[in-house]
Parts: sequence; C-alpha cells; structure tokens
Amino acid sequence: MSYTIEITRHVVSYRTRAGVTPAGGRYGGVWMDGDSRTIERPFTTCETYDESDAEWWEGDVIAWAVDKIDRTGVTEPSAYPIGEAVPEHAWLSGRYEHPYEGDSSVTETSARLTGDWSPQQRAEVFRAVSRV
Repeated sequence: MSYTIEITRHVVSYRTRAGVTPAGGRYGGVWMDGDSRTIERPFTTCETYDESDAEWWEGDVIAWAVDKIDRTGVTEPSAYPIGEAVPEHAWLSGRYEHPYEGDSSVTETSARLTGDWSPQQRAEVFRAVSRV
C-alpha cells in the first residue's frame, strides 16, 4: 500500500515591494487589498509511509500522518464539516507570518493525502489535525 502526504509551501507577500530611493526616501510596502505577490515559488515535498515508519509508529498510518502534518502547521480543512469520509481532492492548509515582517512574508502551506488512503482514513486524519 502506498500512503503519501503531499506538502506544498509557497511564500508570498500581501504588500507591494518596499525600498529606498537614491535620495533616502521610502516607497512601497502598501497593502495590496487581498492580492499577493510571490516571494518564493511553490515547492512540493512528499512523505511516503514505509517499513521504517510502520515500525516507528507501530503500524498506525493515521498516527504517522497526524505527526507528520502537525509539524507543518496546517490545521484548516478545505471543507466543513468534516464528515465520515473525505475525498482525495480535499486538503488542509495553514499560514505562518514572519515574526518581524508580518504580512510582507507569509508562508502558506497545504497538505493532501494521496495514494491508498480511504475516505474514512482521511476523515480521521483531518479531524485529528484540525482538532474538530
């Protein structure tokens, strides 16, 4: 069986570029009214459940997924309420604002469960991660 977690990160800014003019004046840094600009292109990593994981988590693929996803900071499911079954196209998301730059540097992260997950297993993971 192939259990995979796809984790995608994208760093954006919700403010226009800021800078200093040759005369020393400041410009930019204005709120973009909900729009964003890319600071770092999106990249996706995949975590795949293997024999080592099965040994470490005593064969509990749900506990493995919850532990891996908890480390990413994603807690918001793409659909409410979380029922008894969650389809493969659903995801969890979260965001982290840089402590000094605020909404000028935001890491947006999403996680999807792909592969052999049953809709019921996805629902268990979603409930555990989102604490619903």
